[in-house]
Amino acid sequence: MDDVTSTGGVADLVRNGGSLCLDFINTVEPRTGPVDREWLTGYADLVVWARHGDLVDDAAADALLRTAADRPAEARAAFRAAIDLREGLFRLFAAIVDGTAPADGDLEVLRRAYAAATAHGRLVPGGGGFGWAWDAPGSLDRPWWPVAVSAMELLGHGPLDRIKQCPTDEGCSWLFIDATKNRSRRWCSMEDCGSQTKARRQTDRRRAARRGAGT
Repeated sequence: MDDVTSTGGVADLVRNGGSLCLDFINTVEPRTGPVDREWLTGYADLVVWARHGDLVDDAAADALLRTAADRPAEARAAFRAAIDLREGLFRLFAAIVDGTAPADGDLEVLRRAYAAATAHGRLVPGGGGFGWAWDAPGSLDRPWWPVAVSAMELLGHGPLDRIKQCPTDEGCSWLFIDATKNRSRRWCSMEDCGSQTKARRQTDRRRAARRGAGT
């Protein structure tokens, strides 16, 4: 695997988690069981994902890729840190969805990532409030810093009770925030997992009806 060459596809990945950190968690499918698709296969994919989400601009993305090409060992370490964060966040928020306490180790993964990110950040006014601006633009960890901040904000301020998981037996197991008034959202995407499930159920009903008619 070439760590500084994107395998393609990650720029087209649908982001329907409702939160940056959940979208980052949802870069592998399904989230439970054998993996069918991994969108982040190397450092370049991480940069493309960050650029597609406007976490870095074109100039910063190009600079990161050049730095990664010059320092491949550091790029691999930054990529491993990003994946470790992703998997720790999945376990953390999946536990919350299940109504269980997150593991101390997963909380520690987030604490360390947040501390590392904010050590390079500063609060600046904008959009009627304040947001993060990032120093050390050449750091290869730069793409995942906003993810750590997003996860800490979601964990601290919620809405935790609206986080759901696409049904494991029917969909991709992705995590998402249900923003509907009556909390009726069941799938990560009605157009994808929802429609596939409904089509499969309709086919099953038709087959059952044919079997019944045959008897």
